[in-house]
Amino acid sequence: MNGKTIAWSLLSLSLGTSAAFAQEKVDSTANQFSARPIENGDVMMKKTLWRRVDLKEKQNISMFSKNNEITRYLLDAAKAGLIDAYTNDSCTTKITPEELHKRILIPNQTAGLSAEELAAGFGEPAKTDDSWGAAPKADATKQAPAATDDGWGNTAKKDAQKEEAVDDGWGPPKKKSTKKNAKKTEVAKEELPAPEAPKVDTFQTQVAATEEEYFPDQLTILEIKEDWTFDKKRSRLYNDIQSLSIVLPSEQTSTGLELPVASFRYKDVERLFRSDPKKYIWYNTHNTAQNKNLADAFDLRLFYGRITKFSNANDKAFLDIYNGEKEALIKSLNYEQELMELEHGLWEY
Repeated sequence: MNGKTIAWSLLSLSLGTSAAFAQEKVDSTANQFSARPIENGDVMMKKTLWRRVDLKEKQNISMFSKNNEITRYLLDAAKAGLIDAYTNDSCTTKITPEELHKRILIPNQTAGLSAEELAAGFGEPAKTDDSWGAAPKADATKQAPAATDDGWGNTAKKDAQKEEAVDDGWGPPKKKSTKKNAKKTEVAKEELPAPEAPKVDTFQTQVAATEEEYFPDQLTILEIKEDWTFDKKRSRLYNDIQSLSIVLPSEQTSTGLELPVASFRYKDVERLFRSDPKKYIWYNTHNTAQNKNLADAFDLRLFYGRITKFSNANDKAFLDIYNGEKEALIKSLNYEQELMELEHGLWEY
């Protein structure tokens, strides 16, 4: 009995250990958006930051070189189905390639005429009435032939006996015969051409055929969402990028407001960049032999992005919290300095 009891105890213990191990794997709470996820149990401190990267700045121009714009790579990959595009940085609602195409169309080229313009009569065939429902009146001067003037203000009378001589092309002119039994030559009346039907206005179809998208060098704003995370197991701070978002700058919009184009998971973007290291490059202006891959450029933090927002209860950006852009810029720089001091203090524990 003792041997059987020990065997059953060992069996139950092994099953319980395997079940607990499987349960631990299933309940893993690592960040699924991260390219290098960190277990939540190892996270000592975390803050979510939003950075605005102006690709026209000198420090960021290396990832926005001619024909190597990062915005070009992201949009082309999304259209080809290599990566997924989302409506915002939450990365929950996907965008189809057709919807992405509509988001980057230059305005006033595919919209055609608005409903108000169509109601006003633009784009319709020209009206043939007098705008009051009645048909246009015929010109009185065209109905009756104009009277012949003799040059002295008198109307010249037609002499029936004297008629002009007609030249038949074979000698001197011959007079017309005035005999009663002469055959009268009938001149065939010319048939007027049938009036053409009014042409349909093809403005809308012509405009729709000239669909043009914004050029990649016009999309100059990149928004980065990242987790400022301190890993207590490794005693190291990580800037864990979560998503990249393309924003249409205000100078390219008719309303003067910045418009979000699409967002991408950085996990997918990094896999895309590393799939072809020689294509997706960070251009080194000082030494082209040392061009780097864009994924390495993000890991090495070879870009500059000003903090525009941090995770807070009201979900407000610096511009919403403080009055004026100058005050928001100063507070943003102060907040970044505070994060550096906080990182330095965490090394003491």
